[in-house]
Amino acid sequence: MEKLSCKLLIITALSFYFTTAQELSPPIHNYTSLDYKAASQNWDMAIDDRGVIFAANNQGLLSFDGQRWELFALEGGAVIRSVLPHKGKIYTGSYREFGYWEKDNKGDMCYTSLIPLLGDYELQSEEFWEIISHNDVIYFRSFGAIYQYKEDAIIPLKRVNINQMEVFKGRLVVGIGGDGVFYLDESGKLEPLPNEELLKNKPVRELIVHGDELLIGVKDEIFLFNGTKIQRLKNSNLEQKLQNYELNHVLSLSSTELVIGTLKNGIIHFNAKTGEISSYNRRDGIQNNTVLSMARKNGKVWLGLDNGIDAVDIHSPIKFFTNESGELGSVYDIVFRDKELYLASNTGVFKFVDNEIELLDGAEGHSWNLQLYGGEMYSNHNNGTYKVVNDGFVPVDQRTGSFDILEYNDNKFLIGNYTGIDYYKAATGEVQRLSGIDFPVKQMLVENPTTLWATDAYEGIYKIGLNREGDSITSVNKLRSSNQRGDHNAQLYRVNNQIVVFTNGKWYRHNPFTQDLEVLTEWEEYANNRLLGQHSDLFWFMNSEENFLEITDFKDQKILVTAGMLNNRTVKKNERLIKFNDSIYYITLHDGFAKLNLEELKAFRAKEHISKPVVQKLHDAKEYYDINSLPHIPSKQAKEVTILAGLPVSDAVGMHYELVGENSAPIRGKVQEGKIQFQNLPYDVYNLTLTAVGSQEKASVFSSFQFVVDPPWYLKDYMKFLYILSLLLLVVLIYYVNRVKLQKQRQLLKIRYKKEHEEKISKLEKEQLINEINLKRKELANSTMMAAKKNEILMQIHGELSKDKTKFSNQYRLKNIMTKINNAVKNDDEWKVFETNFNELHEDFFKDLLVKYPQLSNRDLKLCAYLKMNLTSKEIAPLMGISVRGVEVHRYRLRKKIGVTNSENLTNWLIANF
Repeated sequence: MEKLSCKLLIITALSFYFTTAQELSPPIHNYTSLDYKAASQNWDMAIDDRGVIFAANNQGLLSFDGQRWELFALEGGAVIRSVLPHKGKIYTGSYREFGYWEKDNKGDMCYTSLIPLLGDYELQSEEFWEIISHNDVIYFRSFGAIYQYKEDAIIPLKRVNINQMEVFKGRLVVGIGGDGVFYLDESGKLEPLPNEELLKNKPVRELIVHGDELLIGVKDEIFLFNGTKIQRLKNSNLEQKLQNYELNHVLSLSSTELVIGTLKNGIIHFNAKTGEISSYNRRDGIQNNTVLSMARKNGKVWLGLDNGIDAVDIHSPIKFFTNESGELGSVYDIVFRDKELYLASNTGVFKFVDNEIELLDGAEGHSWNLQLYGGEMYSNHNNGTYKVVNDGFVPVDQRTGSFDILEYNDNKFLIGNYTGIDYYKAATGEVQRLSGIDFPVKQMLVENPTTLWATDAYEGIYKIGLNREGDSITSVNKLRSSNQRGDHNAQLYRVNNQIVVFTNGKWYRHNPFTQDLEVLTEWEEYANNRLLGQHSDLFWFMNSEENFLEITDFKDQKILVTAGMLNNRTVKKNERLIKFNDSIYYITLHDGFAKLNLEELKAFRAKEHISKPVVQKLHDAKEYYDINSLPHIPSKQAKEVTILAGLPVSDAVGMHYELVGENSAPIRGKVQEGKIQFQNLPYDVYNLTLTAVGSQEKASVFSSFQFVVDPPWYLKDYMKFLYILSLLLLVVLIYYVNRVKLQKQRQLLKIRYKKEHEEKISKLEKEQLINEINLKRKELANSTMMAAKKNEILMQIHGELSKDKTKFSNQYRLKNIMTKINNAVKNDDEWKVFETNFNELHEDFFKDLLVKYPQLSNRDLKLCAYLKMNLTSKEIAPLMGISVRGVEVHRYRLRKKIGVTNSENLTNWLIANF
């Protein structure tokens, strides 16, 4: 304490300088109640080991994982007054209630009350305003008592008016009303600190460990206790501020740095080593001047305000001036003259004095830039060209607005204005229009005493010849790049004694031999990047599209300044960089400017902290999934899969993801607002890799998460087993069916073979039968013909004998011979033989005839049989032993009996019908 007091005495003389010097504010990020969707007041702030922010809000517990705010309310919507993250649990205190929150397997916060552990102990009308931990023991403090949570038991320690508590060197220290500060043991015994009488009648508002000491804060003073003695922290300027603004909370950044939250004027940053005191309030961007709570992590200070939550990057290498009134507008240029800072903006030219802006006399209106030549400052203004004299505007030329002024030689100037180029003699004030230029000249650059380069405000790059005096134009040549659409918004630079042009997002160099613009291949990677400045070996490039600044030496040094680091306030396509010294640079912004310390930026880059991304929740359109085990999502619910990811507060500027499936193409993208959505994911095993990206675009921290989209029911393992089993059964069935078919085929073949064999045999038998029939028919015909021949011969003999019977002497013998001949002709035996043979050929002939014509006689049947055999009447006559005439008569009678007309052939009729 004595060493610190000596330091403070040494720097007391410097305190006035530090507290009255121009104060620029660090980056301040505002979170309104609309952003986090809860009440305005935030009574306590805490940050867990991962960097997740927790706030005790009027509506419940707030959490911020760097991407999304979430609100968790107690039953009944009670106000939460205190919060403490400890080993995965979030302890909170409210009215007559304290307990802890813990995430379940699906990422939801679940609350467990510890009040039941009190048993029969009855709470008074108490609100729990503070929670601390020590050696896994949790202490809950209300204004009336302290409760110890240890080994699943709650022990009331002391009922007394307690303002604050802290653990210092292993012992619990409490501030009791206006009575001072005491040690409190587990038995409830109070032991006063040495010389704590300094604190009498000064209610303690803060107790924190600061370095090796215990800091004790009261309304308007700070005391330090080193273990043996309490001493007042002496600094008159700090004391004055505390008396005016009232201390509410204190945060220790290091053993020499404090951030003090006040009730009336935001925060005070106090550096005991240098004595520097900085105040940041509503004017600097803090939402509310009443600071209810504070927490810190990785150099950032989080403020729980009476209206909102703010994050302040106290040690940022970039500081800001912001004109909250809007009077300043967008700043286009900055100039230092005689250690005074001047700003050119779209509303006028201002002087920056004591953290305030003053409009110069007559400087209203849009000013494009400010330029110093020989100690004189000029403004290119929308109303003309002006010289700044005694903080007022003195006209140089008011005929038209101007963009640029360039010293040509020895106090003689060229002015690029809205209609051309003017020649200006500062000594006489004479302004002369140079003929030959009839376009608005945005920028000019002198290559040599007789060569001037100029750009059209809209389109065009010109190389202009001048005489030695510079008051006359000798030539005007328009050069074109390779872009056929024209050279729009061109800018000119001299780099390493070369003329370099930036137009349409590309870089070109002038070839003095061909007089052409050639692509500057060495700078191709800086397409769409304007050059803001070149200082020593460093080049400053600005990408207006993606809004980041890159500082490089084209070797191994590359530093990025992201849009977020500049509060997203750059004047797009009109950014301007102004060098103050080798380390300090200024950048123009909307409503102000930024001051960048290059050496601090390099140190910041070296110690940049990147947190590890976390997966908070996984859900589809129907349900949330257990993220502590391998989640399985049904395929029909994978039409829209959402993953909520967090990037706990750190120096990371973004988070990217890559989703890789075992059988799917990778899906990559940038995480927006902590939400990743996938549509129509095919079934697969997926691995999601989350990458936290630092401000220098180095992907240094990774986190992976695996989940499975299950196949549809018809492609699940058991279904595949069924398919395989079914396939096997199908194979067996096919084999069986084929075998049965084969057997049937064989049987059919056997039957077919048998049938064919039988048909063949039948055919052979039929053929044999036909042959036999034909043979019998032939035999019958032959036998019939032979019988007919025989009878014919016998009848001839009989006839001859009848003619010459008188010649025979023996008539008896003749009669006997003739009788034998008649018997031979009418022999029934021959008929029976014929009938038998005929019936074999025509089995049912006689039967069918008799059935149909029962009136037929035997002779009629004989005639029918002979006619069936297609015998002529001449051939039938001998067989029947009658004459041919007799046969014809018989045939005629037969026709009558069977009803065959004369028009029909009797023989054919018998053959066809019987």
